[in-house]
Amino acid sequence: MQCEVCKSAPASVHLTDVSNNQKKEIHLCENCARDKGATIKSYLNKDTNFPEFKTAQLMAAEFSESGGEDEGLVCPTCGLSYRKFRSTGKFGCPDDYNLFTKQVVQLLEKIHHKVQHTGKVPGRASSQMAVKKELNQLREELKNAIEREEYEKAAQIRDQIYTLEGRRDKRK
Repeated sequence: MQCEVCKSAPASVHLTDVSNNQKKEIHLCENCARDKGATIKSYLNKDTNFPEFKTAQLMAAEFSESGGEDEGLVCPTCGLSYRKFRSTGKFGCPDDYNLFTKQVVQLLEKIHHKVQHTGKVPGRASSQMAVKKELNQLREELKNAIEREEYEKAAQIRDQIYTLEGRRDKRK
């Protein structure tokens, strides 16, 4: 297979992007991959015909370069090593989630900048969801204020909660 950029050298770097249930493959020679910045530590920049993407395997390999102290972890149930997980991006059994929790959380934070899935909200429900989210946040702040014995702040937060809930009488 020839390089898709220079069309002369054999392709030795093969990148795959799967998004929106569509698979896109890019085949590059080593020189073109280096020119495009496709190394373990980076990914293809948005360019003429190549979308910007970073595969989970590249992210896992990049993440693993930061520290090798977890290289020896091996699942006692399925025998999957952390190194094998890093290279494939797939778990072997449910116990791997527990064994590799610390590493997976760090990897998710690096990839997505958070570990909690937020998902998407339908347009017509977004205002209701925003109010519920704000109420949950205010209730958490209220709990923390009470624990810190900041009662004036707690009263203000309580009033905000009442307003959002549509309560007129604060004693309900």
